[in-house]
Amino acid sequence: MQRRILLAAGLGLPFAAQAQAWPERPVTLVVGYGAGGATDIIARTFAERMQPLLSQPMVVQNQPGAGGTIASDRVAKAAPDGHTIMLIANAHAVAPGLYARLPYDTAGDFAAVFFAGNSANALVVPVASPDRDLAALVARGKAAARPLQTGSAALAGWQPAHQIMKEAFGLTLEHVPYRSGPQGQADLIAGRLDFMVSNVLEVAEHVRGGRLRALAVTSPTRSPMLPEVPTVAELGVAALQSDSWFGFLAPRNTPPAALERLHAAFTQVAAVPEVQARLDTLGLIPKPTGREEWGRFYLAEVERWSAVPRRANIRIE
Repeated sequence: MQRRILLAAGLGLPFAAQAQAWPERPVTLVVGYGAGGATDIIARTFAERMQPLLSQPMVVQNQPGAGGTIASDRVAKAAPDGHTIMLIANAHAVAPGLYARLPYDTAGDFAAVFFAGNSANALVVPVASPDRDLAALVARGKAAARPLQTGSAALAGWQPAHQIMKEAFGLTLEHVPYRSGPQGQADLIAGRLDFMVSNVLEVAEHVRGGRLRALAVTSPTRSPMLPEVPTVAELGVAALQSDSWFGFLAPRNTPPAALERLHAAFTQVAAVPEVQARLDTLGLIPKPTGREEWGRFYLAEVERWSAVPRRANIRIE
């Protein structure tokens, strides 16, 4: 309970004097993935507009590796003075169930700052696939003599949405790991895979170009990038909801005054029309949220998604 209060409210040591002077130097925004991906683009879209609001620049530092856990460990152990924060994607919530050991406490070592929004995932098949809808894919998977082939690059090549599909439909799937999503999508386009669940940002162009067919999106609402594609809930399979989300965290015990000022600055930047337009191109759907609500959502997602690999007995040593 104490951990939950710390995360939701950002309570900790008073640091009154430090909070008044904050920020005293540039704020470092850590991203656990390489440059050019959706997480990196979102981070830089916000960071480049922070200096007028904070009187200090916000500097993005990419620290990829181990599904984002190296960056998470760095931020968990950073000085809780408001000068080091991070942008996470939902893979961060899967990690405690997937990795046998983590050097930080996913639920207790972070304070909520700002929720950036949701981005849909899309279930896609090759355009030459006989499956015209999700029901056809499931029926073929149940009748096939071999497992359906799928793939992903998320968290050492494991995608929680695939496990949910296995549980929801009783399918047997064979997973192929890739170093990147585009690498897997190239094999999918070539017909070497039966389907993939990928971020809509990565596949929308292939769908519009007639190389892939989208059967469903896994977000609660339709994606503005593929508005004609139904949600899994519309198809009666709400259990498959597994959209991507992005949010900012700080180390536990970061002074509440710094957290509130950061939240206010991120909120102002998110309202800039140019920022909204940029996030639209990423398929990101903003959701104005207070820090406490973001903290509660974060903890619920950690509990939800860390349980999926545990149920499947999938562990990375």
